[in-house]
Amino acid sequence: MAKKERIAGLLIFIFCGGTTYLAIHLPMGSAAKPGPGIFPLLLSLVIGCLSLLLILKNLRSQRKLGERDTDKEVPPGKWRVVYLLGSLFLYVFLPQPIGFLVSTWIFLIGLKPIIKKRWVPVLLGSFFISVVLFFCFNYLLKVQLPMGILAK
Repeated sequence: MAKKERIAGLLIFIFCGGTTYLAIHLPMGSAAKPGPGIFPLLLSLVIGCLSLLLILKNLRSQRKLGERDTDKEVPPGKWRVVYLLGSLFLYVFLPQPIGFLVSTWIFLIGLKPIIKKRWVPVLLGSFFISVVLFFCFNYLLKVQLPMGILAK
């Protein structure tokens, strides 16, 4: 597992290097009016730094434990993948009839079997994330989101 994490971190870092190179060639704009290159540049830099942290953390843990692989994590079962893909498929079609807030809340609550947390944190966290996302998209980014049943 440790070797796979190092390879994944390295591939992500290489990908971020390429996207950073491409983003630098886009117009950056200014602080008041950012151009189309600023978001891909910042995103690729952040993800690149996180991939470096993954590689370094993995190398440090390997040095402490020796070269033996002690990860006992079992990969998620196929039912989890199917469940997640089905949930995502439904989430694509739910916002229009029932609204972004309600469909995002339902989607996040529906992930409870995968994340295996208690009900109270899932309900509160799902509500908080839904409201924050709605506020960010609707008011900060000025993206019109479907209101669905809340508009009536």
